Amino acid sequence: MARMRAVSAQARPAPAVPASLTIEASDAGLGAALAKAALTPSPASYRAVAAEYRRLNVFDRAHQYLARAVALDHTDAANYDALARLWRDSGFPQLGLAEAYRAVYYAPRSAVARNTLGTVLQALGQRSLAHDEYVKALEIDPSAAYALNNLCYGYTLEGETSKAIAACEQALKLQPDLTAARNNLGLAHAAAGDGAAARAAFASAGDRATALYNTGIVHLAQRQFGNAVAAFQAAHALRPEMKNALARVNQAKAAAAAVGEE
Repeated sequence: MARMRAVSAQARPAPAVPASLTIEASDAGLGAALAKAALTPSPASYRAVAAEYRRLNVFDRAHQYLARAVALDHTDAANYDALARLWRDSGFPQLGLAEAYRAVYYAPRSAVARNTLGTVLQALGQRSLAHDEYVKALEIDPSAAYALNNLCYGYTLEGETSKAIAACEQALKLQPDLTAARNNLGLAHAAAGDGAAARAAFASAGDRATALYNTGIVHLAQRQFGNAVAAFQAAHALRPEMKNALARVNQAKAAAAAVGEE
């Protein structure tokens, strides 16, 4: 809990509201979820409250409600899956690993649980094990576009660009509005050396800030550090809360300095 409070303290603050109002009173979605949980307490209603707190970057309260969900039913795989995702997205995937395995233990035929375990393993650098979990998810549910998307990204990291492109394209056939797959398809094309196809995929995702960020990643990989800096700066200008874009600016500038590039 102490770590979760620390993460919450560093998160982007919620929009300012009058001192007399709390976040629970000022946010309609959270308020509705809290009211439903109070009226009909259940693992599902507590998870819904946790999801609202997660949306607002209040990680410790999200964790508290997930703990309540577990207390009501310690065999509900969805509780552990949500906990694993919370720890992963909070920057502590190592603390989510046991929760992800618990989710799979209680729901071995859940494609979602297998996929979540894969994402936690991937965040920990265990790419081969992550790949195996994505494959298992697809064996359970061949229509799981999210697992195909994660396979695509994993293949890109391993340099298997043709497999990556095929996986992302299949994911988009199953779910054309899957923005993450369009971005990962762009990364795969970039890794394959097809910059035009990469830019087209990023642009089709419809998120200009993310497209610029991913373009910066491509420039960084191609050692075009000046272009990378410009792309990351533009991404941050469009979305100031995108802190990783600033981190990439510094990375690109340091790489440029190392090779004597102005």
